[in-house]
Amino acid sequence: MIAKIAEFTVKAEALEHCLEIIEDFIQHVRVKEPGTLFYRSYQMPDRVSFLHVMEFEDKTAAEHHRSTPHVKAFVKELYPLCEEEPEFTDIIPVVEE
Repeated sequence: MIAKIAEFTVKAEALEHCLEIIEDFIQHVRVKEPGTLFYRSYQMPDRVSFLHVMEFEDKTAAEHHRSTPHVKAFVKELYPLCEEEPEFTDIIPVVEE
C-alpha cells in the first residue's frame, strides 16, 4: 500500500468554488479508481486550509491516479486558486488493516 497526504491553502475569495471542485474530484476518484483504497478531504479550522489523505493499492494504482483526466483537470482548476502549490508527503501506516 502507498499512502500520501496533500496540504494546501486556497484563497479566501475562492473557497466556495474550491469546495465544489474538491467534491466533484473525489466523486470521480471513487467511481473511476478501484486501486485508490481511500481518498478523503479534510477542511482545517481556518476554513481555507485542506488536508487530503489518500491510500493506493500499490505503485501502479498511485501512478494511474496521477495520470487520469480528472486529476489533470483538478490540478488545472484548483492550483491557480491556491496560495501556494499543494505540498505532498508520503506517509507510513503504523498498523495496516
